[in-house]
Amino acid sequence: MAKEKTAHVEVPPTTSLSAVETIVTALSGLETDIDGLYVKAEEMKKRIMAHSNEEVEKLKQQITALATEEAKKIVDSAKVEADGESEKIAELGRASVAGIKKNINSSFDRAVESIVKSVLGDTTPTPAAKAEPKSSSSGGSAAKIKKYNADGKPIN
Repeated sequence: MAKEKTAHVEVPPTTSLSAVETIVTALSGLETDIDGLYVKAEEMKKRIMAHSNEEVEKLKQQITALATEEAKKIVDSAKVEADGESEKIAELGRASVAGIKKNINSSFDRAVESIVKSVLGDTTPTPAAKAEPKSSSSGGSAAKIKKYNADGKPIN
């Protein structure tokens, strides 16, 4: 006969006391088996929890890596866009500086001539001054020389 975890003992029912002892022994063995199964179930529960915690940690790492990668793509895209915008702004600035330099160069000779005449006391109007209307309150035929302060505002 093969042995099992629970021992089934067949005892002839000679007395009712031995039948009760047999049942108690069988119940005791069954209780021991149930306790063993409970311990094994708790052990399995601990293993499952440890395994699930490991899997959760792996998934966290994967999600973090994906989020970092996605954030890097977004930042790189924004950088490319910002570089393009800054290049457009720089080009507008260069064009504006070129226009200002052109204006300075075109009026430089007239400005120098006007300053030289002012310093020398010549009151003949320059070609630029001829285009400007003369003030009627001056009272004389000589053009008034306007003086300016360091801020570029006229001094009265």
